[in-house]
Amino acid sequence: MSERYEHSAAAMTYSLILLLALLTALDAMAIDMYLPAMPALAMDFGASSGKVQQTLSVFLVGLALGQGICGPLLDRYGRRIPLLAGLVIFIGGSVMAALSSSIEWLMLARFLQALGASAGLVAPRAIVADLYSVAESARIFSLLMQVMMIAPILAPLLGGYLLAHGEWRLVFWVLAGLGGAGLIWGIRTIPESLSEEKRLASRAGNLSPGNIVRAYVRQLGYGVFMAYTLAGGVIFGSLFVYISSSSFVFTQSFGLTPAQFSYIFAANAVSLVIGGQISTTLLRRRVGEQRIMMFGIVIHILAGLVLSVLILSGWIGLWGYLLLLATAIGALGLVFGNLTALTMAYAGRQAGVASALMGMLQYLIAALVGYCASQVLQGPVVLPVVIVLCGVVAMLLCIMASHMAQAAFSTCYDDRE
Repeated sequence: MSERYEHSAAAMTYSLILLLALLTALDAMAIDMYLPAMPALAMDFGASSGKVQQTLSVFLVGLALGQGICGPLLDRYGRRIPLLAGLVIFIGGSVMAALSSSIEWLMLARFLQALGASAGLVAPRAIVADLYSVAESARIFSLLMQVMMIAPILAPLLGGYLLAHGEWRLVFWVLAGLGGAGLIWGIRTIPESLSEEKRLASRAGNLSPGNIVRAYVRQLGYGVFMAYTLAGGVIFGSLFVYISSSSFVFTQSFGLTPAQFSYIFAANAVSLVIGGQISTTLLRRRVGEQRIMMFGIVIHILAGLVLSVLILSGWIGLWGYLLLLATAIGALGLVFGNLTALTMAYAGRQAGVASALMGMLQYLIAALVGYCASQVLQGPVVLPVVIVLCGVVAMLLCIMASHMAQAAFSTCYDDRE
């Protein structure tokens, strides 16, 4: 922590905050904006719906691999160059997708898109961790998380609008335009936050597969970092199950139309944004990140527990379900920014590798939670049960991380005595 630059929150310009938010949302935009165009894609290429859906799977694979590749590059060459290079790759993949003549070419284009978008996930976390204190970075990460939640709401609407006024290729041209705007903006705005000394230290080893693996293995040895990372993956799994299963719950169990569900999804996203704003206000009043985060997790658990009991007892209707679910989702606005800030605070010297590892593990854990939930539970009870279980596990991991951090601090203090 002592090696971080001390900046005030005002030092980060609104331009840079908005840019980092845009870059963080690129993957969500690239995933969700073309969803309304998938039937048109199938017709145009004469492909099955399963084949078209594979373009999404390919994108997720590229996103995971890209984060793993990007992390060591950020520590070796700095934050700015790999991030801008990622934007160039994203633009190239988007243009290639727009010009694709077959479903196979589209899959390759989507893979390149994902490799480029992964830089927008990893680099902003490393930049913020380089430059700002835990409290300041918690506020920024809260904002970035709010943008990430808004993007999946707006992207399908924008995709549907573009499809109504043009063919599916227009979606990818717009994505290329967003990437181009980010590139031009980034060239003018993105700072190099990693000092030359740290880059030179990272260059002492080459970027061979063995060295990259060893860098990630070393990162696994940071106990506090790993405990917070696992907690983030579990709590993100709770959100992932909500995103993947809520449409089935509300349309099949409560009989809502897809249009009605879209309004509910938007309302829950607003509740998460409100939670993020409450977190920001508390941080400005100098309430600790750990305390805010734990408060959010407790609310998340209690809302899920009450909802589970009411469902199992048969005493719940649509509006009660909505209110308690919105409370559980909104509570995550108190969690994500603070949890990310605390995780990166204990990342060690290689923030790029740490950011990449955090992203990969959290996506993997969230996917695993979602798969397990889909195999075991069905119906309206799936969401509250997952909320309770994930919340309890995340809370225990955060408590363990806090105790480990305090023990490490006490050891250092005793050694100095």
